[in-house]
Amino acid sequence: MSRPVWTGSIGFGPIHVPVRLHGAVSPRQLQFHLLHDADGGRIQQRRVCSLDGEEVPYEHVVKGYELSRGRYVELTRGELEAFDPQASRTIDIEDFVELSEIDPLLFDTTYHLMPSEGASRAYATLAMALRAAGRVGIGRLVMHMKGHLCAVWSQGRGLVLSTLHYADELIPQDSFAEFSLPGPRPAQGEVEAVLDIIEARTVTFEPLRYHDTHRERLLSFIERRVQKRGLRAVPSESDVSVERPAPRSSPQGRAAGRADEPVRGEVSELSRGSLRMRPLAAREVREPAPRSTRKRAETPLRARRKKEDSGSGK
Repeated sequence: MSRPVWTGSIGFGPIHVPVRLHGAVSPRQLQFHLLHDADGGRIQQRRVCSLDGEEVPYEHVVKGYELSRGRYVELTRGELEAFDPQASRTIDIEDFVELSEIDPLLFDTTYHLMPSEGASRAYATLAMALRAAGRVGIGRLVMHMKGHLCAVWSQGRGLVLSTLHYADELIPQDSFAEFSLPGPRPAQGEVEAVLDIIEARTVTFEPLRYHDTHRERLLSFIERRVQKRGLRAVPSESDVSVERPAPRSSPQGRAAGRADEPVRGEVSELSRGSLRMRPLAAREVREPAPRSTRKRAETPLRARRKKEDSGSGK
């Protein structure tokens, strides 16, 4: 079981039920890291000032609320923390409503409410009462130093909690120009034709019938790519030398590049998730000889010229 994201109790009137809050949804969307195509290193996000281009340490970062374009009111972390809601371990239920009365647009994140140790009986009593009443409890919750409006209701064998958006956070349809003008009146025959299609395709909703086909195709492609090209192992930052190599355009960089370049398929080895370098046993990489000591290859044309020069000197 996953670790709870919050522990406390549900409270209203004389009712007090200790509970634990667990995530009810686990997003399955594929996540990708940004890598450098040259060496596979992870790309780091840095805080850079837009005016001087310098990286800014975290202790020199403040928050600003923009009142007009380019004009901000600066607030420190201490000032903002003074307005944080007081930490609370109680889900305070204020009202009970019918679930159908809640606009689906208001629902945000859903969690499983699980009974804490020794609270199974009180938990089951509350779940059965909410189920029999057909009601949803509307309350408030403080989690991660932020206040949330929430709804608690009976689902299956237990309770669930959903955080809710506030009404003033929703964007009303009236704000769109398309809904501010009177629309055309549909023909009755066209409406009937659409109704026939809806009736023909009406089924009982079964969530397991629907799959994330995009994710499945992408995972299949990744699997084929691994089989064809293998994996790329990137050394951790602690394994990489702090010293920066000389530029390849310099004499030192060219010499180092020739001496340190691995032979394909000979010096790299994937072992336990890390890239290990195997020393060259049967081959020795030598530094290029100085230009003055290199022996020029003897060609027929060069040999003939040498013979002619020696003959004319006699």
